[in-house]
Amino acid sequence: MNLKKFIVEMGMGIDQHGQDPTRAAQKAVKNAMTSNCLIGLLEVARLADLNDMVVDVLIACPYPERVNPAEVLEAVPFGRKHLKVVAGGMITRCLHRAELGDTSDETYVANAAITVSVDMDRVLAAWQKDLS
Repeated sequence: MNLKKFIVEMGMGIDQHGQDPTRAAQKAVKNAMTSNCLIGLLEVARLADLNDMVVDVLIACPYPERVNPAEVLEAVPFGRKHLKVVAGGMITRCLHRAELGDTSDETYVANAAITVSVDMDRVLAAWQKDLS
């Protein structure tokens, strides 16, 4: 497989109530994905199936060991998905309201970097097929 990066997009997510790093990570992934349209995957890379792209998700957040990988990757609709979670992000103090699900006054901030790659061997084969 001859993988080449197609796009790298960044995002940020905040869990203000409930102290859940998974929720902050999900929001960071969604934030990164909503600022682009990858039309080039179909029109330039000529992917016949969007699940042929490779999606590498890197999350930096507080308490990475508490992140549920499956729940974070649910936020990515297509592709062969991989996740790496590292310590990072930020904890800041905010409001503590038990009725909002808070167990403390901590607010978690997560950062995401999403890299989409395509197999250039498949891309070239699709173009050669169209040209012949």
